[in-house]
This record gives sequence, structure tokens and C-alpha cells, in this order.
Amino acid sequence: MTQHGGQGRLAALIALAAALALATFGVVRGTWSVGGSDSSCYALMAKSFAHGELQPHSVLAAAPWPDVPLTLAPGGFIPSSLPDAASPICAPGMSVLMAPLATLLGQDAIFWLTPIAAFVLVLSAFAIARQLAGGIAGATAAILTATSPIVLYQTVQPMNDILTAALWLLALAISGSPLVSGLLIGAAILVRPNLAPLAVVLAAIPFIQNATREKQLRGVFLMIAGALPGVAILAWLNHALYGSVTGSGYGEASKLFALSNAEPNLSNFSRAIFQTEHVVPLIGLAAPLVFQGIKRHGTVLLLAFVAVVFGIYLLYSPYPEWWYLRFLIPAIVVLLTLASAVSVHLLSKANMGGLIPIAAVVLGIMGARTAGDRDAFNLQRMEGRYRISAELVRDRLPPNAVLITVWQSGSMRFHAGREIVMWESLDPLWLDRAITWLRSRGQQPYFLFERREEPEFRARFRSRSEVGALDWPPRFDLGRQVRIYDPADRARFQAGESYATENVRLR
Repeated sequence: MTQHGGQGRLAALIALAAALALATFGVVRGTWSVGGSDSSCYALMAKSFAHGELQPHSVLAAAPWPDVPLTLAPGGFIPSSLPDAASPICAPGMSVLMAPLATLLGQDAIFWLTPIAAFVLVLSAFAIARQLAGGIAGATAAILTATSPIVLYQTVQPMNDILTAALWLLALAISGSPLVSGLLIGAAILVRPNLAPLAVVLAAIPFIQNATREKQLRGVFLMIAGALPGVAILAWLNHALYGSVTGSGYGEASKLFALSNAEPNLSNFSRAIFQTEHVVPLIGLAAPLVFQGIKRHGTVLLLAFVAVVFGIYLLYSPYPEWWYLRFLIPAIVVLLTLASAVSVHLLSKANMGGLIPIAAVVLGIMGARTAGDRDAFNLQRMEGRYRISAELVRDRLPPNAVLITVWQSGSMRFHAGREIVMWESLDPLWLDRAITWLRSRGQQPYFLFERREEPEFRARFRSRSEVGALDWPPRFDLGRQVRIYDPADRARFQAGESYATENVRLR
């Protein structure tokens, strides 16, 4: 075996180890919980698809109170045109890919998709960097990707950010196979439609390759043909869910994208990137100055890819939290990949190649520590209350329980399989009557609150409802974070009957 061949094999093994380590981290330290509106949306849609339905349905659609569809739509959903259903706010693509896992392996198998995507993302970064500057560059790109704070943070969550990046990066990595690359582009558009303009960048790839014009046009044609099924599925689902092939649960694009958002987003994103990735992504900007010929053309296209991602999200509604770098993961990974290729190329030419593994390890440690400082390793514990609460409801409350809740509406529907009513959308005059109606239909209502929700609930209902003050002890208290009340306990408590609240420890 030649020295070059040995280095290439070692680099591939390092990249494989980095990919496996990230995927393992996603499985072992994953939240395995449906919590916020995004994860609720993806998980409940996947559950519906796995059961042969297009959207979640509720048996409470005949309720008599105002705005019934709004009160029955769990977090991450909006009322549907169907009276007993809710339509997702999120794009349907991730749920489409989750559904086969849920069908074959049970609903918890949906939590495997993000770690699998993380594995693919790391190997895609390796492949792109290797094409530019060899195996050592690929291994460096794999390490930087696997230890990127935002990648680590999102790998443990059932959200579509890692999947989106993996599909686009893999499409770039195998662009020499335009039909397969097109299939991945279609899937990526299905998962996150607003990044569809990236397809134009990838469609330009055949034209930088040393091939006849006929082969170049054939490559573009195959790429478009491959992408069409994903685009067609998206159009069909949009029409079914929103009544229009261009419909969306997010509402009108003009309300989400605006030039006025560019300045705050530029400030937020640049600060967060510098704080988490330091100056490493900036090194990637030098790639067209470092490489020659077809590689230079390739780096220009990669930077165009980065520019499109940044351009789209500079116009998007701004969020100050650092973790909204998740929108930019495809661009960040490409910049880390280019930075790896540039650094390896320059250091090797300067006979300083021995610094490369040292730099990769140091940067990897720094990335992991930054991720730890920003709670990437604590999300399982922090998000675990959603699943624990739902499992308690499933195992300890009767099958006819209906949870009057808000923040945990998605977890109750997914993990516990219980109906919900969103109290924040319920007319204050209707709380007592809603409880009476539910009981008349054989349902047993309970209140379930995050502790921070209780003051808001009291403020909304105290003056209009007998139970609105929450002036009796809860049935369960989960780690002083989540409390479950039985409205029927209020009369017992007022009559002098005492009972103990059961304290449940959150793991």
C-alpha cells in the first residue's frame, strides 16, 4: 500500500468515526421527546401518515364552544378546512420520511431520523472536502462538522435542520450522479421548501464539468427529472392540507420575509457564528483564491450555495437566540468544509501538514465545549419532562382523559394518545361549560400546566370560572415544573377532604 493510499484510508476511517460518534450522540443523548411546536408538528404528522391519514383528527369536533377548531389544534398546528382536523404549520417533508420508520418499528423510531441524517451530513462534508484537497481535508471537515456547536445542538432534537442540511450536502457530494442528486434535491425541497432556490445552484454544476454540451444538458435534465417527484408530492400535500399547491402553514411569505429583517439578522447571525465557530468559516471564503481550474469553479458554486442560504434567512423574521443558527446549518457546514480544504491545501504546500491534525483536534474540543456550555448535552434532561408527563398521563389517568393544556399539547397527543383542548384559545366564559360538556360525553377533563402557565391561566379565567383560580391542590407535581389538576378535586377540597399531591421526580 502506498503512503498516499494509506493516508486516504486513514482519513476515511477518521471521517466514519466522526460520523458514527455524532449519530451515537444523537441516539444516546437525544431528547426522545415531543416538546415544542416544531417537534410536535413533525411527530404528529408522521404519526398520522403512519396510520394512513393526512393530518391529526380530534373526536371533540362537535364541541359547542366558539372557535372549536382553534382550541383543538395542538402546538405546531392550525385549524384545517376539515372540521375535525388540524393542519401543520411545518412543511410535511420530514414527517413523510419519518412515517416509514414509525410504520415498521413503532412511533418512537421517528427519533432515529435526525441521528441518521447527522451521520450522512458528516460523511457528505468529508466527501466534498476530499474532492477539493484530499482525504486529510475530508477528515478535518468531518471533525469540524461533527463538533460544530449548532450541529451538536440540533442532532439531539427531532427537528428538520440536520435533515435539511444532510440532503443538500449529499446532493452536492454526489452531483456527478445527477439523477440521484435530483432525487435528493426534491426530498430537500419537500423537507424545507423555502430553500428551493438552492436547486438553481446545483443545476449549474454540470456546466463546470469537463464534458460536452450534450452531456451537460443531459445532466441538468436528469437532475430536474429526479427532483420532480419531491416537488410533486409537496404540491399535492399543500393542496390537500391548505387548499393550494403553494399553500403553507406559516402563512403569507410577505409576513415572514422583509428587507427590514436584514439588519437584525446580520447582527444576530454574525455574532452567534463568531461566538460558536470563531473565525473558521471565514477561511472558507478564500477558497476561490486558493484553488485553480475546475476546483475554483466548484468553490465558487459552493460559495454561491452559502450566499443563497444566508440571503434567504437574512430576510426571514429575526430571532435573537443563538440556536437559530440552525437555519444556516447547510451554509455553515459548507463553509467549514471549504475552510478545511483551504487550510490543508495551504499548510501542505508550506510543508506544515503536521499542524493539521493538531488544529482539527483543538477545534473539535473547542466546538464540543462550546456546545456543552450552551446546553447541547443537557437537552435530554431539559426536554425529558414532556415525555415523562405524557407517560404519567398515559399510565395513571383514565383512557377517556382530556387534557386542557397548551405547552404540552403535542406531547399529550403523541406520547399519551390523549385528546387536548388549548385553554389559551378557549373563550373565558366557556371553561366551566366546556368541562360540563366533556363530562356529558364520557370524557374526564384534567388541567395540565407548565408552572409558568398557571399565572396566565388564572389571569384569563379567574373572574369568569369557578375553577379558574386553581385554588385546590394538584393531583400530580412533576419536579415542580409540571402540575396536573383534576377539576373534580376542587369540590372535595372545599368540602374539607384532604388528599396528598403525588410528587413525581423528573429524571
